[in-house]
Amino acid sequence: MIKYPSLLLSGISGLKNMQIQHIFEELKTATDFELFRLKSAIQKALEDPERTRALKLKIQVGMKVDYFCTDLNHSIHCTVLKVGRSRVDVQESGTQKRWSIPFYYLNLDHIETEIVSLNTKGMSKAELFIGCTVGFINNKDNNEYIGQVSKLNPKRAVILVHSTAWTVPYSMLFPVIASEAEEYIQVLLPS
Repeated sequence: MIKYPSLLLSGISGLKNMQIQHIFEELKTATDFELFRLKSAIQKALEDPERTRALKLKIQVGMKVDYFCTDLNHSIHCTVLKVGRSRVDVQESGTQKRWSIPFYYLNLDHIETEIVSLNTKGMSKAELFIGCTVGFINNKDNNEYIGQVSKLNPKRAVILVHSTAWTVPYSMLFPVIASEAEEYIQVLLPS
């Protein structure tokens, strides 16, 4: 049994100084029911009117901030356009796309969102994001391929290598350092 469910259930304030990375590692040992119970407790905390009011006071129109995009599993720079009752309208800095998102999507405290798995083999889905550069070795030809993540499926990631899509198990992926990736960099276009 993990130690964080009781902390979360008795009060979220016990987690203030804990890092996401540490919590992620602890959650690996949780049962499905413990994860479900945590999800329920977290959702109730996120919807608490007092927390919402406190967040709303911190947000101002024109503010430059990051929000966490769950689809891309990555933080995105944005500007606050409008502050509503429980949601905020933002515009992404890079794409100029506009979104209406809950206040709690905003990373107002500049918390590190990157998760690095301590697995000795492969990478976890949680540490990947759409557009990141990774590598893998093809079992059939024993060649190394480097490309960009274009989709995160439950068991495999779709990796674009020179416009060819490869479906690769997470256990076969490895991170690629920027200097290694330079010759392989390609532009990932939104679909």
